[in-house]
Amino acid sequence: MQPAKAIELAKRSFDLSFSHEQVARLQQYVDLLTDWSGRVRLISRNDRNFIWERHILDCLSLVPHLPGDGPLLDLGSGAGLPGIVIKIMRSDLEVYLLEPTRMKNLFLQEAITALDLQNTFAIRSRAETLVGDSSFSGKFLIVTARAVARLPQLWNWVEPLLAPQGVLIAMKGPDSLREFTNGVPDYIYATETTLTLPFTRRKRSFVFIKIC
Repeated sequence: MQPAKAIELAKRSFDLSFSHEQVARLQQYVDLLTDWSGRVRLISRNDRNFIWERHILDCLSLVPHLPGDGPLLDLGSGAGLPGIVIKIMRSDLEVYLLEPTRMKNLFLQEAITALDLQNTFAIRSRAETLVGDSSFSGKFLIVTARAVARLPQLWNWVEPLLAPQGVLIAMKGPDSLREFTNGVPDYIYATETTLTLPFTRRKRSFVFIKIC
């Protein structure tokens, strides 16, 4: 897909607006992903020619649902999806990209530098390790996670990292609240929003979880 078509789809489907700088940064980011994917498995081989359709548009769909304030932690950031896309669209947010794999973390560091993303930090660590670091306890107003873990495990990692009014936004498939096999715990509020992504017509759900 040509970038211009993807941007137009995002404008119409997600009610987003783009500056010339944002479009340029998104294109540069896609170029970095394409270049690095020949050496590091950032995205699947089958997706390398469909980055705009299957990844960028997917991550852009989250942007209108973000709260107004940060800081934001992208847990299991991988190739920076959705964290880097969010940062490009929301330069006001302080963004932390958590990724334990060495080569993926190196990619994130290069992307931060190449795209000149201010107040953006790549952390090489696991979620369960970060939980034990007091400097991150109760720090984040937003935590995002795209295809990381089932919701009960994800919440166990995220809860200690959230500020009192913080929210976990998990990018999942439809009906993901069923992952709480014993029901959603009474002390948390959880809701799910589902949309159909443009072009691919895939279903995408956002699960929002916070303490009541």
